[in-house]
Amino acid sequence: MVKKYDIAIIGAGAAGLTAAFTAAGFSKSVVLIDKNLPGGECTWSGCIPSKSLINIAKEVHHAKKYTPNLQVDTSVVLADIQDVIQKVYAGESPEVLKESGIDFINSYAKFIEPHALEVDNERIEAKKIILSTGSSPMVPPIDGLDQVSYLTNETIFTQKTFPKTMTILGGGAIGVELSQALNRLGVNVTLVEKFERILPKDEEELVLMIQQRLIDEGVTIHTCATAVRAEQNGEIIDLIIEKDGSEMTVSGEGLLVALGRQANVKGYGLKTAGVEFNSKSIQVDEHLETTAKGIYAIGDVVGPYQLSHMANAQGILATQNAILPINRKMDYEHVTWCTYTDPELGRSGLSEEEAREKYGDSIRIYEHEYADLDRANTKKDSIGKVKLILDKKGYILGASILGDRAGEIISQIQTIKTLNINMGKLSGVIHPYPTYSEVLVKIGKKVFVDNLLNQPVVKTFNKAKAGELPAEKIGIYGAAAAVGLSIANLLVHNNIKPKLGVENGRLKEMPSTPNAISSQTTEQAMHVPAWPYNGNKHRAKQSLIEMLENYDDIHIQQNDKNYVRAVAISKPLRFKDDIEFYFNDAAERIEFRSASRAGHSDWGVNRERYDDMRSRYFNILAQKRNV
Repeated sequence: MVKKYDIAIIGAGAAGLTAAFTAAGFSKSVVLIDKNLPGGECTWSGCIPSKSLINIAKEVHHAKKYTPNLQVDTSVVLADIQDVIQKVYAGESPEVLKESGIDFINSYAKFIEPHALEVDNERIEAKKIILSTGSSPMVPPIDGLDQVSYLTNETIFTQKTFPKTMTILGGGAIGVELSQALNRLGVNVTLVEKFERILPKDEEELVLMIQQRLIDEGVTIHTCATAVRAEQNGEIIDLIIEKDGSEMTVSGEGLLVALGRQANVKGYGLKTAGVEFNSKSIQVDEHLETTAKGIYAIGDVVGPYQLSHMANAQGILATQNAILPINRKMDYEHVTWCTYTDPELGRSGLSEEEAREKYGDSIRIYEHEYADLDRANTKKDSIGKVKLILDKKGYILGASILGDRAGEIISQIQTIKTLNINMGKLSGVIHPYPTYSEVLVKIGKKVFVDNLLNQPVVKTFNKAKAGELPAEKIGIYGAAAAVGLSIANLLVHNNIKPKLGVENGRLKEMPSTPNAISSQTTEQAMHVPAWPYNGNKHRAKQSLIEMLENYDDIHIQQNDKNYVRAVAISKPLRFKDDIEFYFNDAAERIEFRSASRAGHSDWGVNRERYDDMRSRYFNILAQKRNV
C-alpha cells in the first residue's frame, strides 16, 4: 500500500514540529516521522529539562543564603523535571498533531527513491520532503571513555538521583549551565575546558565575569586542559587531563560529556535520494534546499547555529519555500542566543572583535553597568554589564549582556536591530521604573547626544573653534550652521580647553564640557580608573613613556618627575586632545585625564584610546617585570 502526502517530514524536534504545523496551516497533507516521540532533544533532554533544573537550582541557591545547611533530595528534583517535560509534551503529542491535521508515525524512515520513503515496510510518497533529523551528543575518541559509565545531556535527566561529585567535560553553554545548577544543588562539580576560558563564542570580558561567579560559588574550573583518558575505579570515574604540560587526575562519581553536537545523517538513505552531506551537516543552499530538488533540510542537521529558535525560523522558511512559488533566503544576520547561567549571558549579532574586523574603527561602543540600575541594586550581589556595538550612524551591529533578565533585554535589542531602528530613538521611549530594560533607554540617550555631536555643523564649529579650519572657509557653512545654531553655540562655548597641569599635588580641577560628555553619562562611567605602579614607580614610568612613544598619533609635550602631558591627534579629522598623567606616589598609581573630556571618560573615541593605552601599558609593564 502506498500513502501519498504533500509534505513528509523526517524528525519531530523543534524544526520538524514547526515545519509540520506550518504546512498544515497551508492546508497541506502532512506526515511527520520520528523514531522517538515528538519534541526532540529540546523537549526531552535539552531546553526544557535544563531550564527546569536551572530554575530549581536558583531557588535552592537563594534559600541557602538564609538556610545554609539546607539539604536537597535530587531524586525529587529529577521527578519534578520529568513532570515539566510531560507538561510540555502534552502540547505536542501525537493526539495534538492529529487534531491539527498532521499524521505522526513513530518509526524509522529511509529513502528508497528521491521522493519515496520506506516506513514500517510501507511506501510513503511526498511531493516535498523536509529533513529535520537533528543532532546527537558528540563523544570524542578519548582513550577508555567507552569503558566508563559517562553521561550526556540525553541521559543525565533519566537518572534517579544526581551523583555527589561530577566532572563535566566541556565549557560550552550546556557544560556551564549544568555546572552551576548542579553545584547549587550540592553536587561537587569540576569543569574541564580545552580553551583559555569557558563560553569561547561570547564576549571575553563578560565571560570572565560569569566564570568568576562560578568559581566563587564553588565550581572548580580547569581551562587550557585536554582530556587524555578515562578510567572506571569502582563507583569513581577518573578523568586524566593534560594541563600546563603535565597530567593530573580529576575524579568524580559522575562524568558528563558536554562537547557539542554532531549531525544525525546516518541510516536515512540520503545517498539514495541524492542528498549530499558530511559528518557535520547536510548541504543546503540559501533557500534550505538540499542537492536533491524538492528535498529540504532544517535545524541542527544543517546548522550553522544549533539553537531551537534558529531551527524554528528555518522550519517556517523551508516549508514556505517548499509550498509557495516564491523562494526566500535564510538570513543569519540577526542571530541571537542566551546562556542561562545566573546571571544570564545574552548575545545578538556581532561581537566587538567581529565588528572591528568588518567595519574597522568607525564603530561606536556603549557600555553600561548593572550597578547603575536601580532595579539591579534591589538585589544583593547583583552583577552585570550591557555592551552595544553600533555603526557610525547609531544602528546596532551587535550586543552582549551579562545580568539578570539578559535573555529578555537581548530580545528587545534583537527587535530594534532587526527592524533597523536607530538606537538614539530609544531616548524618547518611556519604560517602567525600575526595570532592567531601562538600561536601553539610558544608552539610547547617550547615543542620541552623540548622534547630535556627529552632525557636520557641530563638527565644523568645533573644528573652527580649535583653530583647525581657516577663517575664510567658515562662512561656507553659514547656511547649514543656522539650522543648528543653538546647539553649535552651546558646544563651541563649552569647548574651551581648561588649564592643564598639577596644583596642590593633584591634577587641576576643570569643568565638564557638554560636547564631550553625554548628559546621561553616570558618575561611574565618567571617571576612568588609575593605573597601579605595581610596586615600582621607575618601571611604571618607563612603561608609560614607552607606551606613548609607540603611538604615531600621540606626541609627548612635557615629561616631569610626577607629570607627563601628551597631545593625541585623532583620525581622520585631526582633532587634538591633551592627555595628562600624574604620578600619585602616596597612592602608588598613575592618574589619567583627557582634556577634551575634562577628566571624564564617557564611551567614544577618547575612551577607546584610553582602554587601548591602558592595555598596552600593562603589557609593557608585565614584560619589564619578567626581565
